[in-house]
Amino acid sequence: MSNSARPPFHPPTAPTATSPRGSDKKDELRLLINSRHPLITVETAEESRVEELLGDVAAELNVPLYVWSVTSGMARKNGSPIYGSDAPEQALANIALIRGDALFFLKDFARYCENDRVCRCLRELADSFREVRRSVIISAASLNLPADLSDEAIAFRLSLPDAEEMFAVVNEVLLQTSTESHTAVTLDLAGMKQLARNLVGLTRDEAARTLRMVLLARGKADAQLLDDALEAKRKALRQEGLLEYIPNRLDFSEVAGLSRMKDWLQKRRGALTPEGRQFGLEAPKGILIVGVQGCGKSLAAKAVAGEWGFDLARLDVGALYDKYVGESEKHLRQALDMAQQLAPIVLWIDEIEKGLASASVGSDADAGLSQRILATFLTWLQDRETGVFLAATSNNISTLPPELLRKGRFDEIFFVDLPGAEARAALFALHLKKRGRDAAEFDLQKLATASEGFSGAEIEQAIASGLYTAFSRKQPLSTDILLGELRGTQPLSVTRAEDVAALRVWARDRAVSAD
Repeated sequence: MSNSARPPFHPPTAPTATSPRGSDKKDELRLLINSRHPLITVETAEESRVEELLGDVAAELNVPLYVWSVTSGMARKNGSPIYGSDAPEQALANIALIRGDALFFLKDFARYCENDRVCRCLRELADSFREVRRSVIISAASLNLPADLSDEAIAFRLSLPDAEEMFAVVNEVLLQTSTESHTAVTLDLAGMKQLARNLVGLTRDEAARTLRMVLLARGKADAQLLDDALEAKRKALRQEGLLEYIPNRLDFSEVAGLSRMKDWLQKRRGALTPEGRQFGLEAPKGILIVGVQGCGKSLAAKAVAGEWGFDLARLDVGALYDKYVGESEKHLRQALDMAQQLAPIVLWIDEIEKGLASASVGSDADAGLSQRILATFLTWLQDRETGVFLAATSNNISTLPPELLRKGRFDEIFFVDLPGAEARAALFALHLKKRGRDAAEFDLQKLATASEGFSGAEIEQAIASGLYTAFSRKQPLSTDILLGELRGTQPLSVTRAEDVAALRVWARDRAVSAD
């Protein structure tokens, strides 16, 4: 069948259930307006979503919505602009003349509030709004009000679009490309719903662009489009730099030892099933893995995602810091909000102390920035929804603020010590197999005995070094070569014996042994 003869795409019926998250946001905004908040700020790049949300709230409250921008001036929604209202000060003067309940959406207005007259006019308007249902809503991608106005304003946070909102985006893009490019659409309703879920984590405009790009590249909307869209989303998130998607196929079979932690995680997996929830199990929130360097903490954290069948995203706390006041906290909130939208997901924070260590020193260390980052993070730990399992690791627990270690922040704190003899033998077998060698040809018990005090990373490095030695000698890798590499290595347990001993003392009464 030619493109011109292809039957048109008829969008299936969209989900009729109200999105809980979208409904919550509308309820929250309506509550702010009904509570007589005169000035509401929304920091977001999704200006059109704010306008749509305000339109819905205004219709429910039966009040008019006026929209202003510096290019078009002030106009009632879907009406004609008021003459001469494009200047910021004149816009506020027109608001003062409009009587009765109303909502006023001012786009990018915060930048004009540095002007003394504009600031004073807005303060006087806010003062006159206290006894009526009149609110000024200001939005911008980055928003900072002067101190004189910040006390008058309340912030409204607009979450990223959920799966139901994304379904509308999918419907629109598929219909558009089917009409304009005669693209074949073979996805059914279930496939479109999954496609919408695969795009969650992007803004609405980003999702539309991403879907349009992969759709035009593929030339048809079939089952493979789901994977293409997911991979394109991962690339888009990596470019934003807040969360990094980690391709992950690890599971516990590739982690030697840590039997107690594995058992703990296996038991909690049941809480993620419908049967577990019906039984009354609470979904686990997260673990903190502390211990000696090179003993598999990061590997174990990543293996949780593979074992549970979750996606894995890495949050680099250190990369959140910004030189501008308030930006670091905003970056963290955006990253955590994105993780919540991507649920179910394992959120991995490696060496968490590197981002929060200054918070334990005091507010003078970095002008209080680490303290504010910590406060934002702790609030999320306490109040976050289910669906994001936090797997954090730490090498130096002494630098972490005590507030983070309080019971309830994490479901459990596990201590990973140097591997025992059995675990060391398993590590040799595991790493030899990864390098194409048959572990049965090696004396694993002799290697395990010779590597006492070695971490998993040091055992792996001994095998890597042994391969170089064997190749240079034109010999196959053997037990004797590996024993020689072990004898020529001073492990961390020797070079930093005091630090390892101090960590063990700390963990004795404060953490659960992972093995």
